[in-house]
Amino acid sequence: MGDNKGDTVKKQTPQTQQQQQLSSSSSPKEPLDQESSESRQQKFISAPLYVPIARAWRVQYQGGGADGSGGGSSGGDVAGHTTRGKTRAEKDREVAEFLNRHGINRDAKTAGTKWDNMLGEFRKVYEWERGSEKEQVGKSYFRLSPYERKLHRLPASFDEEVFDELSQFMGPRMRSTPQSRGIASGSGDEGRPFLSTSSKPLPPPPPFKEDESLPISDELTFFDDAMVACTMEAFEDGPLKGFSVDRFVNGQQVKVFGRRKSSTTTASASSSGFIERAQLPFAEPLIRTIPSLEFQDPTDYYLSCLRVSPTTLPSLFELSWHVQEPPPEEYRFPLRKDVYRDLPPGKEVLFTTSNELLDCRAIMYDIISPILRTNPSLTASTATSRDSFIGLWDDCINRVVSKFCSLEMGIIRKPSLTSSTTDQPLQDQWPNVTGFIRNLCLWRGEETDQVREGQLDPPSLIVEKLLWTFMDLPYIFGYYAVGYSVTFCALSRSQDRIIRTDLYSVDLSSPAERLKALVPCFRIAGLLPLLADRCFININAKQYFPFSDFERIDLGNGNIIEMTPNFVMRSFSSKRKWAAVKEIYDILDHRIPHAEFICQESDKDLTLVFKPRGCKFKPVNCEQLVEALKYVTKALVALHDLCFMHRDLGWDKVLRRTDRDNEWFVCGFDEAVGAPQLYPHVVPGGEARGRHAPEMGRGLHGVKVDVWGVGVLVRTCGLANVPKMLRELQNRCLDQNPELRPTAADCYHHLLQVQSASSSGAPY
Repeated sequence: MGDNKGDTVKKQTPQTQQQQQLSSSSSPKEPLDQESSESRQQKFISAPLYVPIARAWRVQYQGGGADGSGGGSSGGDVAGHTTRGKTRAEKDREVAEFLNRHGINRDAKTAGTKWDNMLGEFRKVYEWERGSEKEQVGKSYFRLSPYERKLHRLPASFDEEVFDELSQFMGPRMRSTPQSRGIASGSGDEGRPFLSTSSKPLPPPPPFKEDESLPISDELTFFDDAMVACTMEAFEDGPLKGFSVDRFVNGQQVKVFGRRKSSTTTASASSSGFIERAQLPFAEPLIRTIPSLEFQDPTDYYLSCLRVSPTTLPSLFELSWHVQEPPPEEYRFPLRKDVYRDLPPGKEVLFTTSNELLDCRAIMYDIISPILRTNPSLTASTATSRDSFIGLWDDCINRVVSKFCSLEMGIIRKPSLTSSTTDQPLQDQWPNVTGFIRNLCLWRGEETDQVREGQLDPPSLIVEKLLWTFMDLPYIFGYYAVGYSVTFCALSRSQDRIIRTDLYSVDLSSPAERLKALVPCFRIAGLLPLLADRCFININAKQYFPFSDFERIDLGNGNIIEMTPNFVMRSFSSKRKWAAVKEIYDILDHRIPHAEFICQESDKDLTLVFKPRGCKFKPVNCEQLVEALKYVTKALVALHDLCFMHRDLGWDKVLRRTDRDNEWFVCGFDEAVGAPQLYPHVVPGGEARGRHAPEMGRGLHGVKVDVWGVGVLVRTCGLANVPKMLRELQNRCLDQNPELRPTAADCYHHLLQVQSASSSGAPY
């Protein structure tokens, strides 16, 4: 809100102009006030230097010969005549010349600085000598002790001879009251005494004429298509009369070239010198003239209320009704009446108006504006490809679900693949859209611009690309889109089949229809955290566990791991690293049982595809622990027979297979190398204390570093009651002396004994 923003002339009161002229006419710089002078170092004003400076400035103020013996008149007219027309730089230069003629070598800048410092200190001493504080203390400044001067915030040292010299021509200029000095501050370089409050005011500025205004906006030409006109509203009466409201889009760059010429009335100058402008008539009620910044934005509060998940999951039968139920009226976003009125039909399910000054601007900018705006990529010529619809689908569906979800949700997009572009099974092809909550793919989508002959349609693809790995979870969510038509659905398992249950369909071709998608997105977003939590309830007490059929792990620096139901694809950022890892697996080449192997490679994309697919999962009981260690030690026996060592064993490198029950395998052979090695080796990312054998950091190390890794697996398994025989194995494997550790074969036979003792029921 501003005072007639269209008017380009800045109005000033006579008092304001008087202050500006006084501040600009003072030649010496304004002295520092008391508070600022306390923060700088105290100045010591001594006679040998400052008396000549004072005499030089007396010449500037009163005129006279070069020896400084000018007349003692201090009349303002004489001084004004003497110095009128000189700039401060010219005066400083003349003062420096005066000092040089009297044997004091100072340049103009130094001389000017000395004068400013001296004048500020002189003001304090002069006010003390003429003020009431001196009468109370009963001492002149020159009789005060250093402590008393500091106590009264006076200069530490000011020579009396310098004071007498300055008093001759600067004293009359210090006789104004503190109030008058507040109005006109300065040292009066132009030779005029400080003006008091009774001085004659300056005349008002001349009236502003319409004909002399800036160019009229009707005559402006837009430079490009990005420039648009912006209307201005104004208050005609009331306490805000004379103020205008300019409305701009958030983040819009504004350039003002002129103002619109009024055709109703002409401007007239008032007696006070202000110009009364004709105001534009109201086009809307008063609420339109209140800027939106006056309204409070409670978007975060209402979002937090709507993000609260229900206490229980609705059944599959109730789901269709649940996703269409609007939120309670008290949780709907309040909007300004004019904004609410401009929304298309269907707005009442998520928005309302309020008699209070509330306006949820953030939700309008973040969610509603992208939904309602015209998508430039969707034209008659470009609407024939899937890519042209992606912006519409994301704005109306995926961004809304992510916004209302209480947990962090990652959305990943993948291009559509055909049988001609990939040889992967359909079940291992990523959906077009995947949404991850707690690393579980509980939201997915299939999209196409139109159904084509010979290709599966999105409703079929979303089912075919799903491998049910979520155990007893009742359902997960998804959608399939064909052009503007979008259908929300639930995916569930019935025996060995995947069932798709359609919940709600919307047509995104019009803004009113797009608003209808908000409620299903809001309801689905509230159920996704419940589904994620249910996957992890009592997970340690279960023999089997849920995991995600699709998974993506970003290792940083361009290294990414993507998992499908049957494959693991690793992407590398450098050709050198890709080639090094590939060389290791080529040497092993299926000769290691219970270990991953390369099944596909691409030097163009720097990717390696591995089998089998596994997931990180620690054993939930001692039987699983013994079984997992047996698979690990069998793999190590074969690896050590090839004179190779893994060197980085941990539960992140021992995975449970997803295609077989209770079978484990070793992966991550990036650090594998021939044994023995003579030089120290520190594994990147292996900062965990005690994970790696101590000899690896010293130098010579061999295959016994993997036996140390077996001991680490037992120690970090997370089980509370580890059997005594396993604790003995752990202690032997973690011996500091590698020569005293067992071999991998010894560990395997020890585990067989543990398993035999467990099956016989004897204590072990």
